[in-house]
Amino acid sequence: MAESDSNFEMAPPPRPIKRLGLGVRSVLQLLFAFLSLLSIFYLAGKYYERLDLTERSIFTLSEASQKLLSSSALQKREEPVKIIAAIRKSSPHYTRLRPIVEEYERLSKGKVVLDFLDPIRDGDRALEVMNNYGDVLADKLFEDDLFIIDARQGNAATPEEKNTAITSHLRYLRVNDLLVKETDVNKQRRIVGYQDEDLISSMIQSAIEGLPRIMYLVEDKSDIEVGAADSPWLVLTEALQKQNILLVPMKISQVDQIPENAEGLVIVAPEYDFEEKEIDILTAYWNRPSSAIIAYLDPSTRPVNLRAFLRKNGITPRDDRIMRTRNGRTESQVLATFTAGLGINGSLESKSVPFEGRVSSLEVREGAEDLVSNGIQCYSLIEAAPGFWGETDYKKLNPKYDDDADEGGVLAIGAAVIRGNANDDKTAANISKMIVLSTSDFLDPKRLGNEQLDFVKNSTHWLLGREELIGIGPRGVERRKLNLIKSEISFLHNIIVFFIPAGFFLLAMIVWNMRRA
Repeated sequence: MAESDSNFEMAPPPRPIKRLGLGVRSVLQLLFAFLSLLSIFYLAGKYYERLDLTERSIFTLSEASQKLLSSSALQKREEPVKIIAAIRKSSPHYTRLRPIVEEYERLSKGKVVLDFLDPIRDGDRALEVMNNYGDVLADKLFEDDLFIIDARQGNAATPEEKNTAITSHLRYLRVNDLLVKETDVNKQRRIVGYQDEDLISSMIQSAIEGLPRIMYLVEDKSDIEVGAADSPWLVLTEALQKQNILLVPMKISQVDQIPENAEGLVIVAPEYDFEEKEIDILTAYWNRPSSAIIAYLDPSTRPVNLRAFLRKNGITPRDDRIMRTRNGRTESQVLATFTAGLGINGSLESKSVPFEGRVSSLEVREGAEDLVSNGIQCYSLIEAAPGFWGETDYKKLNPKYDDDADEGGVLAIGAAVIRGNANDDKTAANISKMIVLSTSDFLDPKRLGNEQLDFVKNSTHWLLGREELIGIGPRGVERRKLNLIKSEISFLHNIIVFFIPAGFFLLAMIVWNMRRA
């Protein structure tokens, strides 16, 4: 036993720990960690992407607004458009409006400058704004939360030009006008949504362009009531006004020619036919360079002279009704598709949308030699879906398709006409354009859908040479209210204040205990 103990070799003593080397490594690790964090913060601040994680992307600007911000009218400006958002931070709409307006500034690439102002907290700044804009907005400034959109640039040469620049390139918009309100069952007005993006984009475009363009509505040939709440006049007026277009009623029977300042002529549901003299006035306007005509027809009327004018330009309204039979029932609501090509429909191409009311078909003579020789091109814009036909005996009960009498195949309900050479850069600016739809019932506010409204706006942009603004417009944002009883509110309060913090504390203690063991 003693011999084995004498042969036992002792283990070498442990080497001392070099505290200096361990400390240097710790310092280097901390330094590299700090540099890594600094680099991450720098890259995140310089290169970042904002994500809208809401279910319906309510903080993302629509295609139409993005095209406005990237348009040449804004990007080629020497001075940016200034938006002063005079909104109190205590306002219940502040959290909704601020991120929306910040998107305009971010996507404009410096051509929109945003200035937020709380008139209550920043009195000095409010006085400065009052001095700059009080001469125009004195009776409205700071009475309510509002936006001031200033698109003026340069110095006016004379006081008259200066006053014109102020009134034409300066807009204001009340926050109260951005709210959509309805009367509930208790006859109280309550907020149900926002139309903020729609109106802000409209005001920016209006401020950039200045004085509105003028289109004339042929009033004396239609039976629509100008100014009525449920009239197509109201729909068209609001839609065009948001595009900085003023729709002015005009009686063609009382004029010798269409006014020179007319950017376009609008014909809606003509119930009475045009006289020969009036057709001559219409033809003389159509032969002008850069003329534009919109015709929304009424299938129940047959204006012979107007029909001959349209037929001469390649579009013939038919005396029929588009319908189909499904499950043994006759349906008159037409499911239509926006066609591709020509660029008028934009992102609406190949999308389907129902047209309610009376709808007839159009004969569109695309590529006809006699029209081409006269410099006229026709294009189909909206077509009925397969399965529909044009019924000529539409007053009969339960009609059926007759191959000999009815219209089959592809049925157009919307078309465009171009007169002139649009492919030559020298003459493209002087071509004349026309939009024809075989129905006007869709302009009823109760029937008008988002897609039809987008088509009205896009076709107007195309007529006036604003092709770069064609796109799908903003959708209204609904405001939802969550109604909870007192016990449910108390339960949610306990979860947020007690149970969630307690759960994280318990999880932290478990992790700490595992590492300690």
